[in-house]
Amino acid sequence: MDDLYLILATLAFLGGFILAAVSLRSESPRKQGLNIPIAIVGLIFQSLFLQLRGEMHGRCPITNGAEVLVFVSWSIVIMYLALGKAFRLSLLGVFSMPMVFVFQVIAITYLFAADPGPRRPVTLDPWLELHAAMSLLAYGAFGLAGVAGVMYFFQDRQLKSHHPGRLFYSMPPIRYLVDALVRLLVIGTLLLSVGIVASFFMRTIPARSHLLISGAVWLAYLTLILVHLIKRIPPKPLCFSAIIAFAFALLTLSAL
Repeated sequence: MDDLYLILATLAFLGGFILAAVSLRSESPRKQGLNIPIAIVGLIFQSLFLQLRGEMHGRCPITNGAEVLVFVSWSIVIMYLALGKAFRLSLLGVFSMPMVFVFQVIAITYLFAADPGPRRPVTLDPWLELHAAMSLLAYGAFGLAGVAGVMYFFQDRQLKSHHPGRLFYSMPPIRYLVDALVRLLVIGTLLLSVGIVASFFMRTIPARSHLLISGAVWLAYLTLILVHLIKRIPPKPLCFSAIIAFAFALLTLSAL
């Protein structure tokens, strides 16, 4: 049943993927209004999948690469629904759905090829659960920051074309986009800080390599935020940095 929920969630995000492609091609504002309903449907099936996997493992369902990808995807959708309208970034859904869809296709492929099955812990460590949950929620915020960076380059390209489409006029002003990106970076860094601090209270301290990788991601984002606050990085390099930083963070997932 958990596989079925994951497939249904992925099909929902496939609909979002198609919506994104159609929206970018036809630039129809009416299609964009479907972002939130699609995201909610996908989130429901994601949550059901994670609930069943959590019951199977008796802990937070992040015991293999597929579950980690689904949890990161779930975090991205949660962040979008919670912050998209508040940050005036309703179009985040159009741009984030393709990424979530790809993540979940990889997860499905992994689970069908080699699902390791239940991996129950001998004892449940709440600090470990907090560490894992906060860290992956941080990745959701970082992912949305990367998506906001992609939105900036799309908007910049439309502006330079001298013939922007209707989708361009539905997008927030660049100033709002950059402000939201910085806030997402701050939120993600704070969440990751909580996750790292929690790791030092765990019954078994994580391996040094795990701490070094988490620390490297945290330091990369903290440096980006501090440099921006001190020197005010121009929008284009800031957005590019957010995209590269998230790509780096994704590469570290397999080593965590």
